[in-house]
Amino acid sequence: MEFIGAWLTSSLSLLADSYHVLGDLGAIGVTLLAGFLAERLRSRKRSYGYYRLEILSALFNGFILLGLAWSIFKSAADRFSTAHEVHSELMLIIAALGLAANVLMLKVLHGSHNHNLNIKSAYFHLVGDSISSVVVILSAIVIYFTGLSWVDAVGGIAVGVVLCLMSLRLIKESVHVLLEGTPDHMDPEEVEQEIRKQFPQIKNIHDFHIWEITSHLFAMTAHIEADIKNLEDTRILIDGLNQLISKKYGIGHTTFQVEAHSSQE
Repeated sequence: MEFIGAWLTSSLSLLADSYHVLGDLGAIGVTLLAGFLAERLRSRKRSYGYYRLEILSALFNGFILLGLAWSIFKSAADRFSTAHEVHSELMLIIAALGLAANVLMLKVLHGSHNHNLNIKSAYFHLVGDSISSVVVILSAIVIYFTGLSWVDAVGGIAVGVVLCLMSLRLIKESVHVLLEGTPDHMDPEEVEQEIRKQFPQIKNIHDFHIWEITSHLFAMTAHIEADIKNLEDTRILIDGLNQLISKKYGIGHTTFQVEAHSSQE
């Protein structure tokens, strides 16, 4: 609808919004496919299953947005040097319908986007679409009252800026997870201090790592030296560590290598 409307109204900002929605259609299709594949069972070759497909999908979505932004900027530059007439009345009606559809979809996804990077990427697409629709509406109103057609090109650039911001955020978050970076809300030093505080028998911790497998699925490994005398002491310590890490930090995958601490005179 927006693409046809852009052709009928000669509106670049409406055309940019239609490209945005078209890109979302492909990106969210990949999101759905990744979500389906992530539910497949683990195998010997993929011990974590297909969870990382979610992150790859989010990264792909980010690059789609970046490509759309570049296309919009290029078209806007061409429009500044070419005079054109924009039919603002029809442009306004189509943009308003687009905004209504986006608001409805945002309501459907609201809440779920806080728990899943893949859904978050789809949510960001819709937020960008909504902002784009608002920009097109404002452009149409200004053109209607002033007759300044170059405002349409400015609106297109504004949509491109929104796309850039969304894409860079998604790319940054996705790359951080793929590089097995520490989750943003966790401080490894703070976690280590809490472990030492709760378990004073621990004398040394090294090879300590915390990373994110996919959205809200965290893993942790640590080599621990502690004052232990037998296997029962080791079992009690590991059980206590798992309970603390799971309850306080939400880390479900842990590997602790525990050995007796040897003090040097």
